[in-house]
Amino acid sequence: MKSIIYLLCACWIACLLSTGCKHSTDYEKSPSVQLTTLIQDSIIRYKPQEAEMLLAKAKQQAQDSTEYYYAEAVHSSLLMTRQQEDSAFYYINRCEKFCLSLPKLLPIHYLTLGIAENNKASLLENSNHPLSAKTAYEKAIQYYQRGNMHKRLPNVYNNLGYVYYTLNDLPMQAYCYKKALFICDSLSLPQIYRNNSYFMLAFCYVQLKNYPQAHYYLNKVYPQINDMPLYNRYFLLNTFVNFYYYQKKYEESWNYLMKIFDEVAQHQNDMPSEYATLEANYADLSIKLNKDLNKAKDYLQKAKAYFQSTKVAISIYYIMTMELELALKQNDLQTAASLVQQISHDSTVNVPINYQQRRNDVLTEYYKRTGNYSKALAILAAQLPIEDSIRSEEHNNYVAELDLRYKNDTTHLKNRITITNQKNEIKTLQLEIALGVILILGLVVYFIEYKRRVKKNQQQEFKQHIYEISKLKMQNIREKISPHFLFNVLNNEINQHPESTSEHQRLIRLTRLLRKGLDLSNRFAIPLSEELDFVSNYVALLQDTGKQFTFSLHKNENVDDLQIPSMMIQIPVENAIKHGFANLNQTGHIDLIIEEACRGVNIHINNNGHKYSPFAPSNNKLESTGTGLRIIYQSIQLLNTHNKEKITFQILPGQEEGTAISIFIPYQYSYEWQ
Repeated sequence: MKSIIYLLCACWIACLLSTGCKHSTDYEKSPSVQLTTLIQDSIIRYKPQEAEMLLAKAKQQAQDSTEYYYAEAVHSSLLMTRQQEDSAFYYINRCEKFCLSLPKLLPIHYLTLGIAENNKASLLENSNHPLSAKTAYEKAIQYYQRGNMHKRLPNVYNNLGYVYYTLNDLPMQAYCYKKALFICDSLSLPQIYRNNSYFMLAFCYVQLKNYPQAHYYLNKVYPQINDMPLYNRYFLLNTFVNFYYYQKKYEESWNYLMKIFDEVAQHQNDMPSEYATLEANYADLSIKLNKDLNKAKDYLQKAKAYFQSTKVAISIYYIMTMELELALKQNDLQTAASLVQQISHDSTVNVPINYQQRRNDVLTEYYKRTGNYSKALAILAAQLPIEDSIRSEEHNNYVAELDLRYKNDTTHLKNRITITNQKNEIKTLQLEIALGVILILGLVVYFIEYKRRVKKNQQQEFKQHIYEISKLKMQNIREKISPHFLFNVLNNEINQHPESTSEHQRLIRLTRLLRKGLDLSNRFAIPLSEELDFVSNYVALLQDTGKQFTFSLHKNENVDDLQIPSMMIQIPVENAIKHGFANLNQTGHIDLIIEEACRGVNIHINNNGHKYSPFAPSNNKLESTGTGLRIIYQSIQLLNTHNKEKITFQILPGQEEGTAISIFIPYQYSYEWQ
C-alpha cells in the first residue's frame, strides 16, 4: 500500500513539473466583476437604462477599489452612448490614474486600462484628433495583450482602421481590418466577432474603388442579417448604401437605406449617432434622386444639430456641403450665400479628399449661378490638383495595399517559421521533462526497494530477537528446574512416603509442572488463568518439598481471560522464593494481588524477603543469572513498540522490608508483531 502511495506522489510531482503552474485571480469569480463584464459586452449599446441600474448595483457589490474602478471604466462607455463626453473623460482619467499608481498590475487592471483607452480614442476621434486617437487605440491594444484579453482586440483594430480612413491611409485601414480577422481566426471566435471586420473591409474597398472585393466581403455577412443585433444590421445595410452610392447606383443605394431607416428611427434614443448618419444619407440620396427635398432639409438640420453637439467636425463639414447643394437644388440662393459665408473658413485638415472634392463641385456650381466666374475658375484650378491627387492617391493606395498584402504574407511566413521553431523547442522541453519524470520515478522505485530491504532486515532482526527470547526461556527452565532439584524432590518423596498415594500425587504434579513450563516457553501470551494455575502448582510443589513460606492470591473474577506475556508472574514469584527468602530469619510470605483498573489490570507481587538490590553481592549460594528478568524486559520492550498502550513492569523495595513488583496490563493490547 505504501509503495502505491509513493508512486502516486511521484506521478503528481511529475505532472507539476510538466504542466507548470497556472495563475488565477479571485477577481474572475467576483459577482461585481462578472456583472460589470456582462454590462460592457452585452447591454450598454442596446439597453442603456438597464445598464445604468446594473452598474450602480455592481459598484455596491465591489469588494475593493479595483472592482469599483473597473465598473467606472465601463460607466465611461455608457456615458459615451449618451454623448456625455466630459463626464466620460472624467471617469476615464480617474481609472487611468488609479491603475497606473499601482506597483503591480493584474489582468483586471489591464482590462480596465484597455476599456478606458479605447473609449478615450473614440472621444478623440469624434473631436477630430485622429493622431491622438490612433495613439490611444494602440495603447488599448497593448493593455489588452498584456492582460491576455485577446478576444477584445478585433474591436479595437476595427476602430483603429477607421482612424486610418480619416487619415487617408487606406492600406493601413485594410491592414487593421485584416489583423482583426486574423485574431478571430486564431482564437476561433464566433462569427459575430468577424462581422464588423467584414463590414469595414467592404467599406475600405469601396474607398479604393475595388468594388468586386467589397462585394465579396459584404456577401460573407449578409446571409446572417436576420440573426444580427440592430446595430450590426445598421452597419451592414449602411455599408451597402455606400457601396452602391460610390458606384452612382443611387436607386439601389436608396433601397438599402429604406431597409434600415425606419427600424433605427424607432430606436433613435438608443442609437442617436447611427440615426443622425442615416438622416444625412437620406438627405444625400434625396438630393441625388431629386425627391423628398423638404424632408431632406429637415433631416440635414437635425443631423447637423446632433453632430454639432458631439463636435464631430468631419460630419459637420459633410452636412454643410449637402445643405449648400440642397439650397442650389431648390434655387434658394439667399440660403446658399449664407452657407457659403459660413463655410468659407472651414479647415480641410483631416478631411477626406472626396469630401473636399464634393464641396468644391458645389461651390463651383454656386459661383456659376451667381455669375462669379472668376471665383468658379479659381476653384476649378484648385480642383485639378485635388483630382490628380485623388487619382494618384487611389493608385498609390491600391499599390500600397498590394504591397501590404505581400508584407503580410511575408510576415505570416516568418510567423510560421517561428511557430515551427517554437514547436521544436517545445518538443525538446517535453523530452527533457519526460527524462526528468523517468529519473524521478527511478528514484522513487529505488526508494521503495530500499524501504523494502530495510523492512526485511528489521523482520529478520525481529525473528532473531524472538529466537533469543525463546532460548532464554528454555535456558531459564533448565536452570530453575535443574536435575539436582528434581533428584532432591524425588529422594525426599521416596524416603518419606514410599509407595504412598501422596507420593504418587506429587509426582503427577511435578510432571504437569514440567510439561506446562515447556508449553509456556513456546508461547508469547497466555490467559491469566493459565499463568496463575502454573504459579499455584509451582508454589504447592515447593511447599511440599519443605520450603518454608506462605502464599496468598487475591483477584477479581472477571480477569481470567486477560492475555498476559507468559511467565510474567511466575518469574518474580520464583525469584522471591529463591533469592528473597534465602537465609531469611522469618517465615517468608508472598502476596499476589490482581485487580481491575479503568484501562487495564494491575498485578502486585509483594514479599517480605530481602530487598531487591541488583548491584549488591549475593549471599545466596545459588547465584542469580538474571535470565528471567531479561526475558520479561525484552518481551515487554518488543511488544510495546507495536502498541499505543504500554505494559509497565516496576521492581521497588518495600516500605519496611521485602520487595514490591507492580505490573500493568492494558485491556487493548496486541501480541501480534507483523
